[in-house]
Amino acid sequence: MQSYEYYAPRSLPDALEYLAENAKNCRIIAGGTDLIPALRNEDIHPAFLLNIMEIAEVGGISETEQTVRIGAITTFNDLAESGLIRKEFPILSEMALSVGGPQTRNRGTIGGNIASAAPAADGLPVFLSLDAEVELSSRRGKRNLPLNEAIAKAWTPAWGNDELITAIRIKKLPSGTRTAFYKLARRQAMARSRMTISLILRRDPAGIIEELRFVPGSVMPVPRRMEEIEKLLTGKVPTDELLDQAARAVGEEMVKVTGIRWSTGYKKPVLGNLFRIVLSQLITAG
Repeated sequence: MQSYEYYAPRSLPDALEYLAENAKNCRIIAGGTDLIPALRNEDIHPAFLLNIMEIAEVGGISETEQTVRIGAITTFNDLAESGLIRKEFPILSEMALSVGGPQTRNRGTIGGNIASAAPAADGLPVFLSLDAEVELSSRRGKRNLPLNEAIAKAWTPAWGNDELITAIRIKKLPSGTRTAFYKLARRQAMARSRMTISLILRRDPAGIIEELRFVPGSVMPVPRRMEEIEKLLTGKVPTDELLDQAARAVGEEMVKVTGIRWSTGYKKPVLGNLFRIVLSQLITAG
């Protein structure tokens, strides 16, 4: 049986002080959907466990004129039920509803999903497509870090072990922007993603693509925007021929990162085809 010191502060300063003093061997617990199984299986052996679920400053969803702030302990269920999120970022609501089952959505948190840096994390690709920033707090102060810089490699966040994710910040999308999330899994619920598609699309009145952001999930060690695909389509009217070209290029871009693996023969064509289907649906809808 594991032995560790457990602390559940009610204020952010107390939590940051505790984290600073014990950072080298401290684990942070919120929903615990990943951490508790790891503790039970003895995959990890922390000396200290810091529970942040009672800290009000790390929760809630709020907005300013230009941005939305999502507290790190916001659960997937909170995200799915938020009227503000459904209005500003429907792609986040779609993603949240696809995660696990009701128990997982009621416990799993946005901050924990990002901090895990798991290749199959459902939240990461969507937040990346939204150009999100993570708000990091420590005893030394607070800073915002672009999410695309915050994950160094799989399972490895790129911030200090004395820093705590307190929120995710996202700029509101321009009027007329359309979004889409698609998840491919072995079952309709309680299943890990085999691949996901996160798309942000904005076109002008003539149908020319003004902005495209595309992040595939669960197909690379670290999710990232496929900027070459975005450049290929931006500034152009998306004809069938161009969409076919882009779909082929999507698979090639994935292979540049992953190399040839046992699953490449399946994932390469499927990812390209899913990208084409989801993007075509967005185009048709708008």
